[in-house]
Amino acid sequence: MIFTLTPNPAVDITYAVPRLLVGESHRVSVTGTHAGGKGLNVAGVLSCMGLDHVAIAPVGEQHRGFFEDDSAQRGIRLRVIDSPVTTRRSVAVFSADGLATVLNEQGAPQPSQVWEQLIDMVRSSCRPGDVFTISGSLPPNTADADVVTLCVAAAEAGAELVVDGRGHWVTEVLARTPAFVKPNESEAAAMTGIEDPLEAARALVAQGAWAALISRGAEGLVLVTATGRVIEAKPRTPGVGNATGAGDALTAAISAGLDGLKRDEVDWPEVLRVGVAWSAAAVRQTVAGVVDTADVEALLDDVDITEHA
Repeated sequence: MIFTLTPNPAVDITYAVPRLLVGESHRVSVTGTHAGGKGLNVAGVLSCMGLDHVAIAPVGEQHRGFFEDDSAQRGIRLRVIDSPVTTRRSVAVFSADGLATVLNEQGAPQPSQVWEQLIDMVRSSCRPGDVFTISGSLPPNTADADVVTLCVAAAEAGAELVVDGRGHWVTEVLARTPAFVKPNESEAAAMTGIEDPLEAARALVAQGAWAALISRGAEGLVLVTATGRVIEAKPRTPGVGNATGAGDALTAAISAGLDGLKRDEVDWPEVLRVGVAWSAAAVRQTVAGVVDTADVEALLDDVDITEHA
């Protein structure tokens, strides 16, 4: 079973325009309004994969019905923690030139009782062999101790922990329990002070990650494991389109590749090949959390895998 947590969910609204001009008025087409946030996007991709999963999110009362209806329509198994906080909005403006501009509200702090309920749900739900992913931003003023306790609870329950986030709390998690970390290039540099992605990945492993995967956009991925493996994966043909959900599709593919396996059983070259293909396929969509499996099949052979001695 794969669990996804979205600590800071959002009502995702996607607009399409011929061209985005700063300072000008635009007549837009609404291409989608979804229950969003990175963890829910991951769950949406897992649904496209046909994999068993549960998406956990704290949702304000006024949006609970919308989140439940939208998730049901998309095949997402949603477990809601009721929150007194109004759910934020995120607006993505997708222009015909392939560029996406995203405007994210910060959201509001979640009270301590919401975090306590999240921790209890994670502790009671996760089992050995499961994968637990935490993705995206945290609500403002979130105490590091709350999110660290939640991540450790998942790991102590036996789940493999996948962290797609940034901030000091990630370092604190790694000091408490090994985890798979998946920052992008700039996030890795901010977390380690190292610009080179390979060396940054090695630094994250030294901090306690059992594997660190750094995404580099069109330049692909670099993976370093605690056992010393270094693998790079890169698409031969750079994708053109909306990259908003590419990282979430990658997280879904990595989680699928870890589900039910011991760490030494993971076929990393194949997992990364599949991950790049799903990520590239996501770029072809105008909304995050949706992938056409036909696109994935067409892209699986368009990935170069290099393992360094």
